[in-house]
Amino acid sequence: MIGNSKENAVAIPLKVWQDPQGNPLMIFSEHNCEIYVGCWIEAGIPAEYICKITFISGWASRCYGVEYLPYEIKEHLRSAIFELTNSLWLKESSEYRLKCYPEWKTWDNLIYHHYIIQGHNNYIEIIAESYKEEVISMEDAETVLPSMYLKHFNQ
Repeated sequence: MIGNSKENAVAIPLKVWQDPQGNPLMIFSEHNCEIYVGCWIEAGIPAEYICKITFISGWASRCYGVEYLPYEIKEHLRSAIFELTNSLWLKESSEYRLKCYPEWKTWDNLIYHHYIIQGHNNYIEIIAESYKEEVISMEDAETVLPSMYLKHFNQ
């Protein structure tokens, strides 16, 4: 089951104004997860940069093509990601990882969190130790992302 009444999404403000009409783009590989979101400088006015959110030691992700989160949101901010407290998915995923790798907690003593990045028509969930946020100019983004994705941020 996705979401229950005991799971609360706590808002963590972003430094940038995430385009509320855009959708996040995820690049995920072993131990690396990057999310890119478009930004606004004013309502409806795209910025000349995008935001890259890197999730450190990310080892699980899931994405839904639905705009509504199935969790209780304690506070609504103009631009934020969320951390889910009392996450059932984090608990179940950790148990599954333990089943696959019985010794994983002996070589991995990190404390993991369940993060959510909401877009207009989808949301992405990630299990990671932490994250960092950085601004990338559109010029620099051209060296990182294929051009077919860049159009996604300047609409």
